[in-house]
Amino acid sequence: MPGLPAQVNRTRYLGSVQLRFSPRWPGRARPTHEAVAARRIAELTASRREIVAAYEIERRRIERDLHDGAQQRLVVGLMKLGEAQLSPAVTADPALAALLAEAKSAIAGGLESLRTTVRGIHPQVLTDLGLEAALTDAVDRVDRTGRTIRIVCPHPLPTMPEGVLAAAYFFALEAMTNALKHAPGAEITILLTVDKTLRVCVVDTGTGGAHLQPGRGLAGMRERLAAFGGELLLSSPPGGPTQVAAHLPLLLARGESGTGIDRVDSTGAMTGAEGQET
Repeated sequence: MPGLPAQVNRTRYLGSVQLRFSPRWPGRARPTHEAVAARRIAELTASRREIVAAYEIERRRIERDLHDGAQQRLVVGLMKLGEAQLSPAVTADPALAALLAEAKSAIAGGLESLRTTVRGIHPQVLTDLGLEAALTDAVDRVDRTGRTIRIVCPHPLPTMPEGVLAAAYFFALEAMTNALKHAPGAEITILLTVDKTLRVCVVDTGTGGAHLQPGRGLAGMRERLAAFGGELLLSSPPGGPTQVAAHLPLLLARGESGTGIDRVDSTGAMTGAEGQET
């Protein structure tokens, strides 16, 4: 500054440099508040995604344990009861035959209930054959009740992480269940489309007027979708139709945060999608 000694000017200059640089980021400018906030969002998103992924792994373990343990034992029990029903002692005793028939019916009902529970935890077909096949399997079970649901998937779906698949699958099931319950007799269509985003839309031709109830059903799916950068959209004007959609960006399936920051190194530096520090 004019009129001040050179040493004062130099001190003020060094002070301004100190404001912009910090030992935590040696040789680099201190990140802006926006960059720090974006880094924290990236870290939280990654952490939430890891929690959801761990949850899906545990669901699959429980599914396998039930399938290979309790379910198989019930199947063996049914076979043994079937053999017992064919024995001369049973065929000669109508009361005993009736008792065994009741026991077999009860075990068969328990087995079907267990199979339904296992499918609700994590259907094996979702892992083996993908989203479209898993939803087709679910729809086929509904068709037996007299309701018809269409699945429209114009193009083959790409390979996706299990967490994304599970989020999309259970969202579609929840939306389908709601449509069956609240729009009796309405036509229901599940539309699957994909580009950089997986879109799962469930549309019914009911009377509309639907809304999300906090903490229940579809509203509870929002958190699960958000873990993968996804969102839930609802359109239900009076008179219908009602459309519930989940949008899941597939780029996030490979670890991106959706904030423009993909990695945070040990010094706190943030690296974007092209590898430049941000």
